Amino acid sequence: MSSSSSFPGSTPIYTKCSSDIRNATRNGGNKKNHDENRDSRTIRPSREVILLQNYKWVILKNQDDINYSTKRYYHKMLGMNVDTFAIEKMFLDLDPNFKKLRDLKEEYIEFNEQDYADEFDVLSSLNTLIDKYRRSDQSIFRDFALFLRANTDPIVNSFIKVKVHRKSASGEKEYYARLSNGPMESFNRKPKDLKRESRGFSDFDYTRNRILWATRENPSIKGIPRSKEEIKTNEGKERGPYKKKKQSSSK
Repeated sequence: MSSSSSFPGSTPIYTKCSSDIRNATRNGGNKKNHDENRDSRTIRPSREVILLQNYKWVILKNQDDINYSTKRYYHKMLGMNVDTFAIEKMFLDLDPNFKKLRDLKEEYIEFNEQDYADEFDVLSSLNTLIDKYRRSDQSIFRDFALFLRANTDPIVNSFIKVKVHRKSASGEKEYYARLSNGPMESFNRKPKDLKRESRGFSDFDYTRNRILWATRENPSIKGIPRSKEEIKTNEGKERGPYKKKKQSSSK
């Protein structure tokens, strides 16, 4: 009888053996993954991990900037229907300190966005906030209270308003705004951008002149304030035709 023949209705020996080997290998691999957790794809993240990895904005983002919506949708990773309020509640329920931290953070944002009559009102509100942070049971805000106390004068001065002129394509606007170091930060970034675009500079005078031309309407060259018309003049002898001397070819 040939090796391929078999009794009617029976399974060939080599087919049964190969099937047993595949099943044993598969079962053994699954048991290894289950025991040693080698295959991370077989481990489903918990609800706590999903919330902490994807919804940190609940505590970090300003509450006024959160786009709350009652429209529910099916969350595949959580396996349930949720909306913004449900996500927020589940995240804050992970730790009782989360809500305390967010509320204390929101109080400083409210203080910073208010309009005050004078610097004495600012100082009074700031002192009240510092005292509340100092008595808080959250260590991070007790440290923040020390920081606010050490920088009281700069914080109060930041509420001073000055008149600002802003030009745009539609026209010129004039309004009052709080003092800010934004314009200085913008100016300090321009030399860095020029250096990055040029892949570095080897000549200091050239670099200085380029920065002045890029940031001033009437840049001063070599310490002498002059207008662009005074510097860029077309005076001088015109250049004549260029005649290239023919070189005799050596034989």
